[in-house]
Amino acid sequence: MRTTSGFDVVEDRPVASVRLIGVLPHLDRPFEYAVTPDTAAAGPGMRVRVRFSGRDTEGIVLARSERPTTDRPLAPLTRLVSEDVVVPPAMMRVCEDVAQRCAGTVGDVLRLALPPRHARAEKNDRAAEEAEAVAAEAATPGEEAEEQGPGEQGPEEPGAAEAGESADRADVAAAQPRPGGRYRGLLALLSRAGSPTGPVPRATITLDPADSWTTVAADAIAALDSAQGALVIAPDQRDVARLSRVLTERGIDHEILAGTEGPEKRYRTFRRILRGATRVVLGNRSAAFAPVKDLALAICWDSADDLLEEPRAPYPHMRTVLQCRSHEERCALLFLAASDAVPLRALVDSGYLARLDPEPAPLNQVRPRIVAMDEYLREREGPSGRSRLPREALRVIRTGLEQGPVLVQVPRSGYVPAVACTFCGTRCRCPRCAGPLLLAGGDGPLHCTVCGRREDGYRCPECHRTQVRAMVIGSTRTAEELRRAFPEAPLRIAGGAHGPLADQDVPERGIVVATPGAEPAPQDRYAACLLLDADAMLARAAYDADVESVRRWSNAIALVRSAEHGGEVLVVGTATLPAIRHLVAHRSEVFWERVLADRQELDLPPFSRTAEVVGARDACRAFLESTPLPDGTDVFGPVDLDAQTGPAPAAPGTAERARAVLRLEPRRSRELADALRAGVASRSARKAPGSLRVRLDPPSVF
Repeated sequence: MRTTSGFDVVEDRPVASVRLIGVLPHLDRPFEYAVTPDTAAAGPGMRVRVRFSGRDTEGIVLARSERPTTDRPLAPLTRLVSEDVVVPPAMMRVCEDVAQRCAGTVGDVLRLALPPRHARAEKNDRAAEEAEAVAAEAATPGEEAEEQGPGEQGPEEPGAAEAGESADRADVAAAQPRPGGRYRGLLALLSRAGSPTGPVPRATITLDPADSWTTVAADAIAALDSAQGALVIAPDQRDVARLSRVLTERGIDHEILAGTEGPEKRYRTFRRILRGATRVVLGNRSAAFAPVKDLALAICWDSADDLLEEPRAPYPHMRTVLQCRSHEERCALLFLAASDAVPLRALVDSGYLARLDPEPAPLNQVRPRIVAMDEYLREREGPSGRSRLPREALRVIRTGLEQGPVLVQVPRSGYVPAVACTFCGTRCRCPRCAGPLLLAGGDGPLHCTVCGRREDGYRCPECHRTQVRAMVIGSTRTAEELRRAFPEAPLRIAGGAHGPLADQDVPERGIVVATPGAEPAPQDRYAACLLLDADAMLARAAYDADVESVRRWSNAIALVRSAEHGGEVLVVGTATLPAIRHLVAHRSEVFWERVLADRQELDLPPFSRTAEVVGARDACRAFLESTPLPDGTDVFGPVDLDAQTGPAPAAPGTAERARAVLRLEPRRSRELADALRAGVASRSARKAPGSLRVRLDPPSVF
């Protein structure tokens, strides 16, 4: 074995194969280094430091061997960062699979999977681990017997007190909802979780509004053996905190791995998970790669939330990460949601996921009373029935306040976030930068959201008129109107500039005005809910606006009491629209069949695999010309982004940006990913000029 001069090597397996983190795409492969006596303890999965291209680079040891596969002289391992196996073999295979699916590099996926090392946290946790080991050795059977008081009986012959406690626990367990009690097949999935043989169970559940996802998830975790691990991923940190409270009440030990924690606390939590001190892990996007020991069950709540889309390369969705983990670690996979999701329905149709439906039950027990503001109600009210806040909406709020808190959901925050010309309907934009103009107060001037310009004398560029009207009413303006209508009721605003509202801060008989996703969840749920401006939410400029609206509405409805407890929901919008009719109907398939049929006819996801290439105009065109794409790939573009958006010209000295969309049938998605991955690596090796970003399955591709 040849090495560079100036160092000694060990005799036992002196060659280490290392996967580097943060290298260029064309260098995303293992490299071999010589093991020195100082780094003799380096093993697979450990962090090391090496010299690469004149820089001190971090890497992960893949394997040790006796002989190198190259005749080039080997450089030494500079330093063994830690003897902790931070990337077990199964996790390395998961990272490689994610990189291949997303047309990225393994080094970028490892950067997402590993938190930065914190030496003090590692030292303190190592000391705690040693103390726990000493305490476990000291707790001998003889000492345990001495700790029992006189008259106490051992576990072989339980006394009356223990029998009474066991009966009490059994009564409590019987009173609590159990997994599989309503959803057929869930008990079978949990019984197969972690099985080393046979097919891996994977399923999706669309919960009834009366069933809390935290209860179902906690029941599923409690059904596992004590030696089995569980991982729960939720979009928002508040969702994680809610599940944590439920697990704490049930006495289930768990850890929360969140990106919002400081580096020291996060790494100490990571190491506790790594050494198996806890086997139940909760977290949001950053916890999807948590190294849970003996992982048997992975649960994902509300997989359609855009917070589960990783904004860093290679941009994997957490649904993809959990699918890879389920394949490599043979853990059961369970998706929970208040509304169906198109990608999950595609996986159900393909046979990858099983759909678990609940047992039939009376509607007043599983959901609130849901009514849409149809033509009958509008005509009955007269002119007020066409207003934004009809009398029926005020009645729902008034009736709900007699029983508990009331939730009012509006699409946007602010006062009036969008205004348009009264005569021609042209949206008001800033004459300087073409940014949207808004109203920040009741009688204030228009303001630009981009450059901050104050527009006192606005004139429509199309019809030259000066009168404007509100296109969307924000949460602040809505709260102002409700405060005048209900002056004695406490009122809170959640979302936007007002920030989040804690669950315990919801007034007992008050009104909460919230934007989608910012709704607090009181312990006793809301007595009523008002979904305002439904038409405005459906009018978003996105091809999945109807599906996303149903998801946001369903999450709000899931916070309302059932009809038998007085829960009521009113949807203020066009009642004949399919999305609103779907809310009123219980578990109807008409809306989803129509959505899937339309997407299949238009060849939209999930009936096609898409990719987006965005970057400098010349770089984008050169990439498409030089990359051999699979036969049958549809290429749309490249289109200049400046021509699409058009607010302002590009800054001097910057290249104009372009965007192209690629589309291929799903069964050949691996071919597209491999071609794009090879194209990015080739471009990196040639040191092609210009910035470029390649992303598979972007959320807003159309």
